[in-house]
Amino acid sequence: MKAFYLLLFHGSFIFPECIFIFCLILLLVIDLTSDQKDIPGLYFISSTSLVMSIAALLLRWREEPMIGFSGNFQTNNFNKIFQFLILLCSTLCIPLSVEYIECTEMAITEFLLFVLTATLGGMFLCVGNDLITIFVAPECFSLCSYLLSRYTKRDVRSNEATTKYLLMGGASSSILVHGFSWLYGSSEGEIELQEILNGLINTQMYNSLGISIAFIFITVGIGFKLSPTPSHQWTPDVYERHDIGESHCYYSNKHEIIGIIVGDSNDGYASMITYMLFYISMNLGTFACIVSFRLRIGTDNIRYYVVLYTKDPFLALSLALCLLSLGGLPPLAGFFGKLHLFWCGCQACLYLLVSIGLLTSVVSIYYYLKIIKLLITGRNQEKPLKCEIIEDLL
Repeated sequence: MKAFYLLLFHGSFIFPECIFIFCLILLLVIDLTSDQKDIPGLYFISSTSLVMSIAALLLRWREEPMIGFSGNFQTNNFNKIFQFLILLCSTLCIPLSVEYIECTEMAITEFLLFVLTATLGGMFLCVGNDLITIFVAPECFSLCSYLLSRYTKRDVRSNEATTKYLLMGGASSSILVHGFSWLYGSSEGEIELQEILNGLINTQMYNSLGISIAFIFITVGIGFKLSPTPSHQWTPDVYERHDIGESHCYYSNKHEIIGIIVGDSNDGYASMITYMLFYISMNLGTFACIVSFRLRIGTDNIRYYVVLYTKDPFLALSLALCLLSLGGLPPLAGFFGKLHLFWCGCQACLYLLVSIGLLTSVVSIYYYLKIIKLLITGRNQEKPLKCEIIEDLL
């Protein structure tokens, strides 16, 4: 009853999220009542809800910062930008998956439900203002990601990846909530972020051992979601076995941690947002090329990329440009995004973090160039394989 009351009188506060809730209910009703699945109609409903949410978010841009739902949610222009990025990514992700879903004859409704629910969790996370919301929203996002990685049920490798993902995700969630419990106790039972800060000041616990332990557990728990080293073990398996759906999980880049820490000034915020926008575009482009290649060749094994330049030079060039931009090579967008980010880090005197970011960028370029070399020229030892594959495919 309380939840209904809050939704009735504060629904305008989370109007973009309410659109998603209505769309999810509509998709479930259609799936349960219709024998024949109207795939274009389902895609239209999902895409329309995303576009409407973006429109509602943009219309609220000039609104003053507000706190609603008894302090659970806080809205301002900064978290609206992140909500816009999440919506944009999901809006582009669904059309990229249409052909793949149709060719593999997998259940379309479940896929759309998982993607939209994950998007909803991400949007609630952006406006979360208390420990409960900040814990539940990522879990909504994570559970849908587990299900998406298990989407290809007949693939043994998909089952293995999901098992690892689920076990490590459950462990990380336990660690995260344990860290939250330390914060809750140290602040005398407060759950809202500002009240926690006030409570720590009043009890003079802000420099205590308990707070240090809390932040260690919270860092480890959130580290799983971001997948920086050494919390990245789940990432290769999950991304290898699930090319679609996971492309909206664009937080999986250790360099963004630097952006978040740098973000203590207007320039820092701007550099982080600019880099994330470029990073989303590059990742979506990369996933689009991978899905297109898989649909044409019938496999996503990287050793078969030796035929891509012969089969489709434009697709090979597009994938190479996306990878080079991810590596941050000039004059591509990724270079300017990283340049702005690192420049703001230097302005904030975070030289160690900038050095780590530069080092990891250089290392990543080596791996990207290996794939590009395979795309364009192929390796000498794989020439017999290349000729055999070309004969089979052409």
